[in-house]
Parts: sequence; C-alpha cells; structure tokens
Amino acid sequence: MKRQLTILILLAINLTVFGQHNLGLKVNGGLSRISNSLIDVSNGTDKIQFALSGCSGIFYNLHLNDKSILEAELLFIQIEGRKHLEFDVTDGFGNKTGTATDDIFEYISYLGLPVYYGLKLNKWIINLGFQVSFTLTSSAREKGQAPSNGEIITWDNKFDELNIDSYDFGPRAGVIFNLNNRFAIEGTYYYGVNNILDNDAPNWLTWKVQQATVGLRYTFLTVTKNNKE
Repeated sequence: MKRQLTILILLAINLTVFGQHNLGLKVNGGLSRISNSLIDVSNGTDKIQFALSGCSGIFYNLHLNDKSILEAELLFIQIEGRKHLEFDVTDGFGNKTGTATDDIFEYISYLGLPVYYGLKLNKWIINLGFQVSFTLTSSAREKGQAPSNGEIITWDNKFDELNIDSYDFGPRAGVIFNLNNRFAIEGTYYYGVNNILDNDAPNWLTWKVQQATVGLRYTFLTVTKNNKE
C-alpha cells in the first residue's frame, strides 16, 4: 500500500513539473432544462421547456503529451428551467368555461467543478469527464391566469428558495476548436444524474438538470516545462 501511494505521489509531482500548462478564462451561453415529475395535469397539458442559461470562469489544462490533456475548471453556472401548463376550467356541472395557464420559472446558481480528459486531434479537442456542482442560490416565479365568474384572475408569485439539495453531479462532454494559441470555441453538454430535490421529498419525485452551451475560451498564460530545465 505504501509503495502504491509513493508511486502516485511521484506521478503527480512528475505531471506538475513536466509538460505544458495553460490557464485561461471562458464565457458560455446556452440552454438548460430542469426535468420534473411533479406535474400531473389530468385535464390539460404540460410542457417542460428549455430556458436561457450560461456559465463563466477559469480553466486549467495540463498537456500530458501531444494527444492527451487533463483539464479542470472553476465555474459560476446559472441554470434556469421553465414549465408551461394549460388546463380546462369547469363549472359546478362539469361544463368547460375556459382555459387556465400557468408558467413556472426556476433559477439555480451553482459553483461548478468539471474535471475531464481531452483527446487532441489537430485543432480539435474532444473531452469527456465529470462535474460536481454546489448550490449557491435558488429561487422561482409562478405566473398565470384563469377565468372565474366571467372575469380573468391572474397571479404572480415569487419564491426565495427552492427545496433542493446543496449539490449536483453528473457526466459532462464537450468539443473545443482552437482558433489560435489564445482563442478557442467550445461546445459542452452536462446531464445531472442526481435528483436535486431535497431528501425530504418522496422518492418518486425527481428533478434533474441538463445544460448545453457554446462559448469562447481565452488562454492568458502558457508555461512549458521539460527535463532540460
């Protein structure tokens, strides 16, 4: 056991001392979705929709060789979800008197830590890894309207906090195209496998996060170390 630990420590030191290191900034925009099993509209329809989202932060690359790269990021991630409901409104005799609509908007801010392996193919880098995210803030808004006694009633409710876990995790995949030594364009996709609803919720209720983004990366520091130094 001690021998294996020593080998791992020496390997980590070797990776740090040798190879090329990159440090940079990234800004991405895209779409996110919070899938939801809570909605059950027996006399209408419901749609779970994608909403605008994004992320920004710093990235670090360690080039193991000409083809392999280990990458890590520290990101501020904004996740948003939207759900649209339409359902029939009936009178005391079961006759339809109109249609009600309800829109639910969810907002979650995360501190994200993606770690992944990249395979370099000329100017392209294909990467696959894992992301852990920690909840910073959450909120929601519900807006709708419905007919009632010949009038239209409306509501607009705000919620300061969602009943969700303090973390999320799941696989992350992406592709990067290097424009030059400084700038690159990237696309990413993340799928959260954790049910982010708080543990107090019943097991059959699930909320899961998805996000797809495109954006720009800027490398502001490149350091190359080798055995000759």
